[in-house]
Amino acid sequence: MRARAKVIAAVIGLALGACQSAARTPAPALLMQGDSLAMERLMSELTTEMQRTPIDLGPSDPTRSPVISVLPLPPGPLEDRSLAMPTLFHLEWDEKACWLVRDETGARHELSGVNCRAAPAQ
Repeated sequence: MRARAKVIAAVIGLALGACQSAARTPAPALLMQGDSLAMERLMSELTTEMQRTPIDLGPSDPTRSPVISVLPLPPGPLEDRSLAMPTLFHLEWDEKACWLVRDETGARHELSGVNCRAAPAQ
């Protein structure tokens, strides 16, 4: 009887451990602070992903909105208009790290040293 109780206890322990180690679904996130260090790291990851410089951000504030837009390059001297659209990114938080995710490709970049928090539900 004791052996059976030990086996049952072991199975329950494994089941509970598996539930706790399951990966959490990343949630939309906001930067905790918009200080120069956080923005510098965000801009560095955007520059790496976009493979260009300069990077001009759209009107959103990453401390208030999880969506980040990178504006296209301005038209050249021989162009009078451009059909280029902004490139959209969003911030995610998995309770361990803050991530920058490119919407069109799903490419993920960890924003190391940047503090995020879950965005309020809308």
